[in-house]
Amino acid sequence: MTAIEIIGVVLIFAVTGITGLMVIRVIKIPYSLALVLLGFILSFSIGIFDWDSGIRASNFQALMLFVLLPVLIFEAAFVLDSKLLFKFLPNVLTLATIGLLLSTVLTAILLFYGIGHPGFPFIAALITGAVVSATDPVAVVAQLKALKAPAELNVLIEGESLFNDATAIALFTILVSIGIGAAEPDVISGLVQFLKIFFGGILVGMLMGCMFAFSLRLLAVNVPALVLVSLVLAYGSFYIGEHFFHVSGIVAVLFAAIAFKRFGQQALTPVEHELHSIWESIGFIANVFVFVLLGLVVSVDMFTERWLAIGLAVIAATVARFIAVYSSTSLNRFTLGQTIDPRYPPIMIWGGLRGAVTIALVLSLPTELPYWWTIQSIGFGVVLFTLIVQATTTPLLVKRLKI
Repeated sequence: MTAIEIIGVVLIFAVTGITGLMVIRVIKIPYSLALVLLGFILSFSIGIFDWDSGIRASNFQALMLFVLLPVLIFEAAFVLDSKLLFKFLPNVLTLATIGLLLSTVLTAILLFYGIGHPGFPFIAALITGAVVSATDPVAVVAQLKALKAPAELNVLIEGESLFNDATAIALFTILVSIGIGAAEPDVISGLVQFLKIFFGGILVGMLMGCMFAFSLRLLAVNVPALVLVSLVLAYGSFYIGEHFFHVSGIVAVLFAAIAFKRFGQQALTPVEHELHSIWESIGFIANVFVFVLLGLVVSVDMFTERWLAIGLAVIAATVARFIAVYSSTSLNRFTLGQTIDPRYPPIMIWGGLRGAVTIALVLSLPTELPYWWTIQSIGFGVVLFTLIVQATTTPLLVKRLKI
């Protein structure tokens, strides 16, 4: 595509985002859902007006993983309340590690025996479990803030999402390697590889975050300079983690944001509010592109051909999420972690929407996997179910529980 064509596509996506803002003023639905529906409608104009969106199977993974996700992860980590995050960090880590692994395995077991087809082996079920266990609570968090829900609940939901996204991506990478035969299906070697990818990402992110935080002492600190520095940190930590050290770039971005905010606090404090506002705007724009893209690539064939698998996955993911959340919160009572309000777990279960990460993962599946279409259909189906059903009913649940 030429530069002019790229600008044209960006403008079309931006106008779709503006249209979505108008739609939600008339129809009370989550903004993410409005964007998906508008993206789906927009997909019909490709044939009618013969315009090229520039989206191809070969570049979608790069667009999602290398352009949009680093911004979304950095923004979410950077604007999160650090004090509350560290207070509930044991709870968040339990949910994002033990909870996610439990959810992945339970979803896989239910799907494997539910589908019961030789073309859908257990490794396919495990990949699917990892894909649909990554939560993206953008729509729900916006609703919780509008309803003035407690900040603790927001931190638990957002914090878990941040860490379990990173865990899910690392796990997905290993499972896909096994699926295509690039790695041995061995639990010990898989665990070692997971630890290397995950903790290697933590190390890269912490080093990058600290380095950039200390570099602020050499700069005249102002908002434009900090925006530039933080953007370079977001993309730089991802790039260095992925391409130089072959560890999780998403984990690196997450911990780079946390370390940068923690160790650069003295320089950041005077302009922190303005910087948060700018990063929220950047994250908002990235989310517009993610959900419009989802609507653009959704195919009706997915639901006519794989409706049973999608239905089973929705049930399996919900049941697994229920068990994972309650198991994790119960475990925290006997180990480290804060005691949380018993009204919170139902919101954490039902508010565990799927979004950007799930979309990015299913669209990055290698087509040499014979079951890639089934996993992609399930991923899209679960995302749409959580946006249409869970996101629209979570406010009712919050009110019912009197939170």
